[in-house]
Amino acid sequence: MDTAAMPRFEAMTTGALLDRAFRLYTSNFSLMLGICAAAYVPFYLVMLTLASGLGVDVQKPSGLFSILYLIAFIILWSSIAFPIAGGASTYAISERYLGNEVTIGQALSRGMQCFWTLSLAQITATIRMMFGFFLLIIPGILWMLSYSLIVPAIVVEGQKALPSLKRSRYLVKGYRGKVFSISFLILLLEFILGAGIRMILNLFVDTGSGSGAFLRSALENLGSIVMTPLLVIASILLYYDMRIRKEGFDIEMLSRAVAGKAESAAVVAI
Repeated sequence: MDTAAMPRFEAMTTGALLDRAFRLYTSNFSLMLGICAAAYVPFYLVMLTLASGLGVDVQKPSGLFSILYLIAFIILWSSIAFPIAGGASTYAISERYLGNEVTIGQALSRGMQCFWTLSLAQITATIRMMFGFFLLIIPGILWMLSYSLIVPAIVVEGQKALPSLKRSRYLVKGYRGKVFSISFLILLLEFILGAGIRMILNLFVDTGSGSGAFLRSALENLGSIVMTPLLVIASILLYYDMRIRKEGFDIEMLSRAVAGKAESAAVVAI
C-alpha cells in the first residue's frame, strides 16, 4: 500500500474514523481478509460440523440443548478465534501505520505470541458481558463497550489479561457513545449483508433441508468473515483515537511500542 495514502495519525470524528476504517480495509483487503479467514474458517467449519451432527439449528435455536450450544459457541469464539484474528490484525494495522510491509504469516505469528493473554482477557470480558445481558441487558451493553479495546491494549502496550480490562475501560470512559455508534453501524452493515444472503438462498435453495441449512450457515459465516476485519480495524482506530485524545499518543510512540514488542519476541526466541 502506498504510505502516502495512509491516514494521518490524529484524533478523528466518528465519520472520519469510519471513512479511514473503510480505506484501510480496502487498501489492505487481501491482508486483513486472509488473517480473519485463517482464524475463523477452521473454527466455523468445526462448529458447523458439530452443529449438523448434533442436529442443532443455529438460526432458530430452540430447547435447552441448542441454547447451551450457542453459549458454548460464543465462549469458544471469544477465547479462540477472535484473539487470534484480533491480535494479528492489530499488529498488521499498526505496522501499516508505520509504513512497513507485513505478511499474513507474520501477523498470525505475532497474534499467536499474545494468544493466551488475549484469550484469558476475552473470556473474562465475555463472561462478564453475558452476565450483564442476563441481568438487565443494559449492563451487558455497557461492559461490551468498555471492553472493546482489550486487544490493542495487550498487543500494543503489552498489558496482561486482567489489567487490559481496566485499561480498556479507562480509554473508553467518556466515549461510549462514539464506540456504540461505530460498532452499531458496522454491525448493521453485516446484518444487511446477511439478510441479502438469506434472501438469495431462499430463492434458490431449500434451507429447510439439512444440506440447505448447512449451506445457509456456511455462507452467512462467510459474510461475517468478510465484515469482521472492518470492525477490528475500527476498534484499532478507536484505540489510537482515545490515546491521542487522552495521552497525546503519536506515531513515534507507536513505532517504539511495536519495535519494543518485536525486540522482546526476538529475545524470547533466542
